[in-house]
Amino acid sequence: MSAALGVPADLTEAMAEPEVRALLADLDGKIISMVLRRVELARYDQSLRRLSGMPVSELAWENGVLERYGDELGRKGVDIGRAVLALSRLRAEHQPARQGSPELE
Repeated sequence: MSAALGVPADLTEAMAEPEVRALLADLDGKIISMVLRRVELARYDQSLRRLSGMPVSELAWENGVLERYGDELGRKGVDIGRAVLALSRLRAEHQPARQGSPELE
């Protein structure tokens, strides 16, 4: 594990359950924030592509994203990648996501 995340490198070191749960809650918050930022950037990118007359999505790019998730996290990682891509798709009205209030399905 990573010292940068506040997890002891030596896992034989005892940690109380509340400490572990606090670390997990902190990581969950960071993951959620990062996913929301990715959604915002992806929707902005899609809006730019649409305004330029290009297809909103690029299958080769999305396949690369799924491959990266799979390479790093295994087969279940591809499921995570699919969920992230689904969250990142533009809404029907094709408006860019607004920071702080993304309308997720």
